[in-house]
Amino acid sequence: MTELTSDDDGEVEGDNADDERMLFGEKREETTLLAGSGLGITRIDVAAAQVGQFSLLDRATVRGLASDGRDVVVATDQHVAVRTDDGLHPLGFGPAEAVGLDDSWIYAADGERVARLDRSAGLDATAGDWETVGSVDHPRRFAGDLLAGDRLVRVGDTLDAQGLSAVRDLSADGALAATADGVYERRGGEWVEVLAGDATAVVADGDRAHAVVDGRLLERDGAEWSELTLPGGETPHLLAYTQTLAVIDTAGTVHVAADPDVTHDGHGGWRSQAIGLPDVTALIAVR
Repeated sequence: MTELTSDDDGEVEGDNADDERMLFGEKREETTLLAGSGLGITRIDVAAAQVGQFSLLDRATVRGLASDGRDVVVATDQHVAVRTDDGLHPLGFGPAEAVGLDDSWIYAADGERVARLDRSAGLDATAGDWETVGSVDHPRRFAGDLLAGDRLVRVGDTLDAQGLSAVRDLSADGALAATADGVYERRGGEWVEVLAGDATAVVADGDRAHAVVDGRLLERDGAEWSELTLPGGETPHLLAYTQTLAVIDTAGTVHVAADPDVTHDGHGGWRSQAIGLPDVTALIAVR
């Protein structure tokens, strides 16, 4: 499949695009976020813990996103597709709620079936290339071959139950799970509750971990969790990691936690930008 590329033709840019080009023209590490919504896929650039230019890449009703840094796979209300220089290229699977991928497979789930596609099929994939392996009610999120839904399963030749239910989100490494009962961490092959409450989002990366529980944003420091408050008391919705933590709230505003060491003014705290995307369904970092 094609490598991830940025398509600047026809993009709908944010109002502050000129200022952001100056910011992003400097030699600072950049990360790209992709946000899926009913409008489509929106690209959001982040550098120096500052939200930069944002633009609409593809128009579609997006239900899920996944990336391995090389390919971006999209679940829409019409089909599973991969992003190419020419837009969204269907892969032979119809509407889906969740998509995922690893080195060998692309995964999709639509509430009635869970299936996988050998990545060697490439852009010529058809419906007959998908291998159905089972079903999971209310599929929500893949982390590699792990699928979060009404039950947590590992997708292989069959579905292997992993011992959790009502799973809403998974960290990219599959080590943390957000469920209706709380946040669980896999330790020695067992799931251990580390936070109680209604957990809806979780991210983890090495020593970092953040979660949304009972509508509150929580950060792990060692074994302890503490609450972070977004500007204006907004409610956190989806989480991702750039160089630092990125949050989209329920009103469609992006917040980035600024490290004083990488900001222009040497001050930390939140950097926020309204991007006009309510009801965001997916948020991933692609580089």
